[in-house]
Amino acid sequence: MTFPPCRWYSFIDNIFMGIFMNTVEEKLKRAQKLITKNISTEEMLEVLKIIGVEMTADEIESYRLWGDYMPLGDEHPYTKSERYLHILWELIDKVPLGINCTFAIPFRQTIAKNLFKKCGEGFVAAEGCRFNYGHQIEVGDNVSWNMGCYVDSKGGVSFGDFAMLTEYVKIFSHGHSEGNHMERDYKRVVIKDFAKLYTNCTILPGITIGTGAIVATGSIVTKDVDDYVLVSGIPARPMRKRALESTNPDDYNQYMMKNKLFQK
Repeated sequence: MTFPPCRWYSFIDNIFMGIFMNTVEEKLKRAQKLITKNISTEEMLEVLKIIGVEMTADEIESYRLWGDYMPLGDEHPYTKSERYLHILWELIDKVPLGINCTFAIPFRQTIAKNLFKKCGEGFVAAEGCRFNYGHQIEVGDNVSWNMGCYVDSKGGVSFGDFAMLTEYVKIFSHGHSEGNHMERDYKRVVIKDFAKLYTNCTILPGITIGTGAIVATGSIVTKDVDDYVLVSGIPARPMRKRALESTNPDDYNQYMMKNKLFQK
């Protein structure tokens, strides 16, 4: 059987693409089976191999994270399994598979489901999203975090269904005494359903962002935001009501990626 040259190259390309996709899908399936709330050292090492990281048991046991050395690390220390899941979250951004959304987004979803206090369906996190205490985070359905977000979850942070963070949003749930940096207070942050936080805004400890509320780019939120209100500025102030007030997901189409990919 012969092929014209152009069709032959296309045929070969399709074969290699199929092999590549099957390989990535198989790696993902293997990793997802291994990642559990009680992931063992042996399972951790297998997942590391899957994502292309060679490490010994002694090396992985020696890892200590930033959160281990915080005061809260003494009050609510990571379990060994929680530490492993944190390490996997950090490492996936540092290997080639971390920029392959086909692998990396479901991989992060799997970690979140096993590490977070609560994680619903359809959670999407892009590259560079970081947090310090995953077991203090609660996530509803179809929550999305765009690139470079930071969630300080020491005091607890919860996200309602379809809550959305765009690039480089920062959320803080703890503060320091002026006189003694080791004296800290913790205040829970609540981001309600359909709220949308735009690029590089900052949410301070104890704040509640209401249902369907919008925080404009670059704003610093120091007070609670009412439902369906758009706030802007430093400090953020109410500017107007959101154009649409609804609890129907189809009215907002508030999904991170086209065609509701990776979400429900």
